[in-house]
Amino acid sequence: MEEVIQTVKLLNEMGVENLSLDLMYGLPQQTLRSWYDSIIGLLDMGIEKFNVFPLMFKSTDPVARHLARGRYQFAGAKERIIMHFMAEHILTKLGYRHGPIFYWTKRSQPHSVQQRRKYDSWNDNNLVPFGVGGFGYMSQCQFYNEADLDRYLSRVEAGEKPVWRGVVLSQDDLMRRTLMFALRSSGVLLSRFEREFGVSVEEYFCRELEILREAGLVCISNDGVLSLTAAGNINSGAVSLLFFSDNVLERVAYNDGRITDKRTDLLEKHDYSPAARYGSSAEMQAVFR
Repeated sequence: MEEVIQTVKLLNEMGVENLSLDLMYGLPQQTLRSWYDSIIGLLDMGIEKFNVFPLMFKSTDPVARHLARGRYQFAGAKERIIMHFMAEHILTKLGYRHGPIFYWTKRSQPHSVQQRRKYDSWNDNNLVPFGVGGFGYMSQCQFYNEADLDRYLSRVEAGEKPVWRGVVLSQDDLMRRTLMFALRSSGVLLSRFEREFGVSVEEYFCRELEILREAGLVCISNDGVLSLTAAGNINSGAVSLLFFSDNVLERVAYNDGRITDKRTDLLEKHDYSPAARYGSSAEMQAVFR
């Protein structure tokens, strides 16, 4: 924590503006008390923008091996939930508000232009990725840059586009993408969705919305905005999972089944999608029965 404080002070002295800090809960040796102290310490320094994330375990990461071997003490599921709502309660009480999910700001403007365009612009804004493993979206095509550094550099130096994988999205894909992205930010304005796609959200996704409403994970406001509840925020992965099409889930299961060593595979290393955790559509549907 002391190193962070010194770094922030140095940046302030240099006149750096629009500073945003990442806070991650569920780290090794982290306790409820140390988590609280971290939040309060940064608030005392006047930080106005935060990204508050849970630690995610990937078999390709050393931290996952530490967990498996019991090398460090990790917070359990109950403690992680308490940490999530502790941060949410403190920040809300002090006048901070959500940008996209996990993003908090005390200012009136968006948390960041990049996040606003990614989550709130629906399908009318292109995203151009720079760097290894960058995510892009153009002309209804979703794609990723090379995830291997050597391959990325060799293609860039050769004057080629360093695109690794991509897919042209169908109308159904676009509707699902829009819904998942918007739910993770300011919500889905139902009238706008119907104007854009010519179909009602409540009609097209009737089964999914019924499941989520019964579970208390989504709600519809009086002005017609579909959004996540507090319970939905912390279970956003499960909510998104319900909107994956069977076709996508089967393709994910097929690709996942071809991985021979998850400790080194690039797909496993870079895929944080909830679809990869459940596999086929049949397995996914069993989660919600």
